[in-house]
Amino acid sequence: MNFSQWLIAALFCSVSLLNAQTKDPVLFTVAGNDVKLSEFEYIYNKNNGKEADYSRKSLDDYLKLYTKFKLKVQAARDMKLDTIPSLIKELEGYRQQLTTNYLNDKEVTDRLAHEVYDRQKKDLLLSHILFNLSPNATGADTLQSYNMAMDAYKSIRSGSSFAEVARAKSNDINSAKNGGRIGWFTSMLPEGFYTLENIAYSLKPGDVSLPFRTKLGYHILKVDDSRPARRKIEAAHILIKKHKKGLPDGKAMLKADSIYTLIQGGASFEELARQLSDDKNSAPLGGNIGFFGINQYEPAFEDAAFSLAKDGDVSRPIETSIGYHIIKRIKREEELPFERAKRKVQSEIQRDSRFAAAQGTLIEKIKTEAPYVENKAALDRFAGQMDTLFFSYKWKAPENLVKEEMAKIGNISITSDQFADYVRSNTRNRLQGGDNKNVKETVRSMFNDFVAQKCLQFEETRLEDKYPDFKSLMREYREGILLFEATKLNVWDKASEDTTGLKLFFDKNKGKYKWEERAVVQAISIDTSDRNLAEKIYKYINKKGIDKAISKYDKKKSFISYSRTIAEPKNQEALAGLTFSKSSTTALVQDNPKSYSFRRVSELMAPGPKSLDEARGYIIADYQDYLEGLWIDELKMKYPVRINNDVFESMVKK
Repeated sequence: MNFSQWLIAALFCSVSLLNAQTKDPVLFTVAGNDVKLSEFEYIYNKNNGKEADYSRKSLDDYLKLYTKFKLKVQAARDMKLDTIPSLIKELEGYRQQLTTNYLNDKEVTDRLAHEVYDRQKKDLLLSHILFNLSPNATGADTLQSYNMAMDAYKSIRSGSSFAEVARAKSNDINSAKNGGRIGWFTSMLPEGFYTLENIAYSLKPGDVSLPFRTKLGYHILKVDDSRPARRKIEAAHILIKKHKKGLPDGKAMLKADSIYTLIQGGASFEELARQLSDDKNSAPLGGNIGFFGINQYEPAFEDAAFSLAKDGDVSRPIETSIGYHIIKRIKREEELPFERAKRKVQSEIQRDSRFAAAQGTLIEKIKTEAPYVENKAALDRFAGQMDTLFFSYKWKAPENLVKEEMAKIGNISITSDQFADYVRSNTRNRLQGGDNKNVKETVRSMFNDFVAQKCLQFEETRLEDKYPDFKSLMREYREGILLFEATKLNVWDKASEDTTGLKLFFDKNKGKYKWEERAVVQAISIDTSDRNLAEKIYKYINKKGIDKAISKYDKKKSFISYSRTIAEPKNQEALAGLTFSKSSTTALVQDNPKSYSFRRVSELMAPGPKSLDEARGYIIADYQDYLEGLWIDELKMKYPVRINNDVFESMVKK
């Protein structure tokens, strides 16, 4: 077991929020070191979860546990374990793993998840006018597309109908014929359309946006309507197709009506779907088409499905372009609590361009708070010193590079030689800038990336000050590492290495380590192709035993063999197919054309004492508990623990 596994199993299992408190009294002290109420409540709530009821018994039990924990930590500090280089390095490793993810989670993922969560409470009916533009469009093409979009926008503002302008000018042919209507949407929109999503959720029904750009080109967006989110629904359907050979449309409708009548009369929807549905993919599944959300099927189908009031309700036949559907609601997706919803969308958020955009916002926020000061003249001087090899693998910083401060983030200075090292080590980014051979633009772009990296590093140094929960988490890791090492030295290593002490402990407590009644299970193999012979031997063994059978049928010991297992009643695997009784036997089984086998209980062994070797695992565990108890008693004598009873009583709720 490694430290991480042990720490999680022993005490700590997740990150939770610690509410800042203006008054934070001392709950108890260990050797004069204060443990504040907030620290205890944080760990009590986190470790107990829903069981944290603040009853006197629950608080008292946990206080005893936590004071023991703090006694061990104090002992570890007195042993100078917190000065061991390997442990310091281990803690720093944990911090490095946590900080970037933690910062992104708190400042980026959390905000984006809240944004998605709030937006998913509402569906929007959208229309747009699109002016296509290639991702590699020239400046002239971009300007032309933008001007066309602005002309269309001005036309709408002057009184022209949005739908008329869409029909006349939109490059989206499918939506243009519908007056620009593209349907109902909800967050998250597909990758590349975060800007469109932001604008859509900022508009009110009837509002029209200014032109804006996505990966497709320039759009003008209109919100036609909004409604409470439909979310997702699991449904089944029975489809009767139109225009089916031998079944005119009128008869298709009559057939659907007759099936609906059968269902209303109590017939099984699923069985009728299997027999009669023309959807050959869902029919074998009783009509089940799984979960679906908005804008996946035709509006008539979706409207009918989402209008079903409760699970199990069945719609009247609904007409779509392909036929008539009878829809059954199986399950409706309800709104999740935020934390569960966040876990559901977190990976999508981190893959989406919105994550990079939000990180950019975080960088700007850090710059403002730090504050960030840039020496633009120094950046220009750096770019001016670059030679013709800048866009090649051979580039290295000039020997006469002016060494000066290029920027400052809080108290962190960014110097030209640091930036030069960054530029040299990021060859790929430097070479990508070589497409236009503009040194100044490439230097500026790489400097922005370098500053962003430094901003995150600066913010990571402030996590303990800004976030009490992160400070608590790092304290847990720090103390957990100390506790692990101290317990290893004082308990675990002693229990496994002190053979004399272990034997003395066993001699005093050997009455605890006993075998239950056990069965001797023989797994017998008869290597023969003669079924009659195998059955004779099978019966003889069950009557006379394996040894006499070998003497009678296999004196050369060439084709009858067996293995022996001793099993307690709880060993279900060893006793599979057998009862816990003498002579219990499984059937004779032919394993292959030349071999038969069976298993039998040859005898039952009476309960008896275990030897030290037989009980070693249990004895070591008990000896560890014994040594830990002695250690705790010693620590209580060495380090006085003082409880503030008034503070304790203030926590008790029942």
